[in-house]
Amino acid sequence: MKRVVHTLYVLICISVLLFASGCAEEEGDEGTDDVPVPEDVPLPEEIPTSGAEDAVEAVEGVEGAEGAEDEGISVEVLEAPESVEAGQSFQIRWKVNSPVETEIPHTAVHYGPESKSGELTLQSYPFLTVPKNGSIPAEFEDSLLLEEIGAVYFRAHAIVDETSYWSDEQAIEVLEPGPGPGLDNESEGVPAGSPGIKVLDYPTDVVSGEYFTVRWEVTGGSPGEISNTSILSGSESGNESLADYPTKSSPQGGTTPKEFEFRLRAPISGDVYFRTYAVVDDAEVFSPEYGISVSEASGSSGY
Repeated sequence: MKRVVHTLYVLICISVLLFASGCAEEEGDEGTDDVPVPEDVPLPEEIPTSGAEDAVEAVEGVEGAEGAEDEGISVEVLEAPESVEAGQSFQIRWKVNSPVETEIPHTAVHYGPESKSGELTLQSYPFLTVPKNGSIPAEFEDSLLLEEIGAVYFRAHAIVDETSYWSDEQAIEVLEPGPGPGLDNESEGVPAGSPGIKVLDYPTDVVSGEYFTVRWEVTGGSPGEISNTSILSGSESGNESLADYPTKSSPQGGTTPKEFEFRLRAPISGDVYFRTYAVVDDAEVFSPEYGISVSEASGSSGY
């Protein structure tokens, strides 16, 4: 009898345990069905990096992002002679191009007796004209006087945003001075007569800010050494005195007889008065005074 009771007890316990297990499984299944599973969640590798598209657009929109060669800045020589006589002054004109207006600290013509190529530095050429600065795009010019016979190589140069830009290299052949009028053939080419100076060509009127050229000749003397010759100019009439004219062109020199020229820029308005001046064999000579009328124009500069 006791054995039967014990068996029934065991069977009842097993039934209770099985019932409890089944209830737990049903409750778990019902909880899972209540939570929806999204089907459009991207995988981690499909999530774009934040800001990547904006960065690409920013680079593409920056001027010169691809390098200095695409900035549109360049230097070109506009005017220069192929040959000159030794001691003869001449003009070189060049332009610094830029797609936008900007200020530069340096531009000049660098030159020397040897051709230079490859990577250039400020020391590549031993000589240069007086450096200029200003706003670009713009044209620049300067006068040059070469004494050594032979080829001279040069480039125009500019520094823009701490980067150097060079023009193509060009060459000027410096020749022996040829014989000129007014020489005494019996004294082996020694100039004869007293020193003299004469204006050969000049404009009678110019526009404000416009460049113009004055050409003159120095003659005479023995041996006829020209230690200095230049243009003296100002806004008022003056006498044969350096002190009467506030503006003086770059000095030039050589041996008589010799012609010279120089480019000046007109003032804002009013007349320009000028004389040419020279020192020949330590003697001063002045040309007569000439006047140039200046018409007003906006954007010009003056004395």
